[in-house]
Amino acid sequence: MSQSLFIEPLLPVVHAATLYDLPPGEPFAYPLHNHPDLAQMLLICNGGGTFQIDGRNYEGGPGTLLVYDSGVWHEEQSDADKPFKALSLTFSGFQLSGLPPSTFIARPASSAIALGDRYEELYALMSMIVRLMDDSYAPSKITVGHYMAIVLVELARIVYSGFAAYPAKNGDQMVTMVKQYIHSHYTEKLSLEELSKVSFLSPGYTCRLFSQAEGVSPIQYLVAYRMEVAKHHLLTSDLPVYRIAELVGYQSETHFKNTFKRLVGLSPRQYRIGM
Repeated sequence: MSQSLFIEPLLPVVHAATLYDLPPGEPFAYPLHNHPDLAQMLLICNGGGTFQIDGRNYEGGPGTLLVYDSGVWHEEQSDADKPFKALSLTFSGFQLSGLPPSTFIARPASSAIALGDRYEELYALMSMIVRLMDDSYAPSKITVGHYMAIVLVELARIVYSGFAAYPAKNGDQMVTMVKQYIHSHYTEKLSLEELSKVSFLSPGYTCRLFSQAEGVSPIQYLVAYRMEVAKHHLLTSDLPVYRIAELVGYQSETHFKNTFKRLVGLSPRQYRIGM
């Protein structure tokens, strides 16, 4: 028997299940944010929009399933002049072989999945979870978890068809491990040498594999991730710039400002006021 794609036991926990049904003029819009210990999936039923996930932009429409892994920064914006309907599930308690907990997407798999003729099946399962979570007479959370397990297994068939499991320590797994470490330690002083210890590979080989998968080096990814977190703080808090610089791992406010301006095209102050 082939090895399961999931590490057993597969007992996911659903923390939130929501049906969004918005008329034109009321867009589905959430600024840059992440879920440190939870994964989320959003199934678009009607309408569409632009979604930024882990620094990549996706256009989503009916039948598109968007997957946000634990710790991954994402931003959501539906088309404001059109109605928007979507199902959202937030969950934890699963692990794919070779990947960290609450992580479903491994490169080169896309975070935006066109379900095609599998849409009705996934829609029915996710709708059942939404109904059960909203029903005071519903069965226990274990029953809801079983439905969520079916969703994950069926989605894995779509995304990873033909793969029984991830080979241990392959390039995709290494990239995911390094990214997860950056997501958890971006406030610290990180070097390529330290990141290579996470991958159990040499610094040069780590950099080469990471760059091939992501298009940037591990250190460039670290800097870009820090800027995404900084943008979140600038838009959602009144913290002074020097404090935000400290929160994203910079001891020098000037260095932070120069880096932000170079990568974003605006100063932190200009970005905050929407220039």
